[in-house]
This record gives sequence, structure tokens and C-alpha cells, in this order.
Amino acid sequence: MTYTLEDFAAGQRYALGSHVVTEQDVLGFAGTWDAQAFHTDPSAARQSPFQGLIASGWHTAAIFMSRYVSTLLADSTCLGSPGVDELRWHAPVRPGDTLTAHLVIESVTNSARRPDRGTVRPRCTLVNQHGAEVFSMVLITLFGRRTTGRSEPQL
Repeated sequence: MTYTLEDFAAGQRYALGSHVVTEQDVLGFAGTWDAQAFHTDPSAARQSPFQGLIASGWHTAAIFMSRYVSTLLADSTCLGSPGVDELRWHAPVRPGDTLTAHLVIESVTNSARRPDRGTVRPRCTLVNQHGAEVFSMVLITLFGRRTTGRSEPQL
């Protein structure tokens, strides 16, 4: 199924699958993108307020995006995103955690200026194996429509 704007409605829920966070992933991501000691050095991390190694928040966001893309966006008319609202990291993510991604559609809006597209605002979350929400955000995602009479959305 190729998802288009018409396939979304407020209140729809999507399960986007799970990802197990490994120490190697935490160290690798942080070494390149967020080299704070509590992300890169297990010994120093034990002395931090987190009392152990934790994933970068940006790593956590990337895990969500990986699940979103592989489960839904890769087979869609997604035209990108002009931004994100309400980005939050609620709890530390540690090596060994299993994060499960969920998405709930908050709103769907047709574009007033571009009849070939519209905006979907999903609330996105990651929950760990204990049921604790560790990450959330509200995305603004542009999707092409299938009812414009065009085979491809215009950019």
C-alpha cells in the first residue's frame, strides 16, 4: 500500500515496531554526533547524574525516525517535513532497552494553496520495555494526494 494524504484521519493509531538499543550503537552514535561523557564513556557515565551510559536524545529521535520510515514513509507520497513540535525526552534510554514506536494522527489538513498535498500531524512516541514513555514529538509531515489527477505530487 502506498500511503497518501487520504489514507490518514485524526485518531488513527499505528504500531511501528521495536528496536533493541545496544551499547555499541550508543557509543558509535555518540562518538560521531553527541560526544558527551555520559554517552561515550561507561566509566564516566557511572559518575554522572544518570549513573550509567545513556543514549543521546538525538540517537533516540533517529531510532524513532528509522521505525517511521521503514514502516510507513518508505511506501508513501511523503514530501518531507517543515518541522517538529513538542520534542521531548522523558526518560534516559540505556543499552539493552527495547524501544517500541507508536504514532497517533492528531490532524489532517488539505493545503489551501497546493491542491496536490496536505499536512499530517502525528504524535510520535517511543516506549521502553517497562511501558515508560522515553521520547515524544509532534511531527508536521507533508503528503501528496492521490485525487489530484496527477500520477506524481508536484514539488
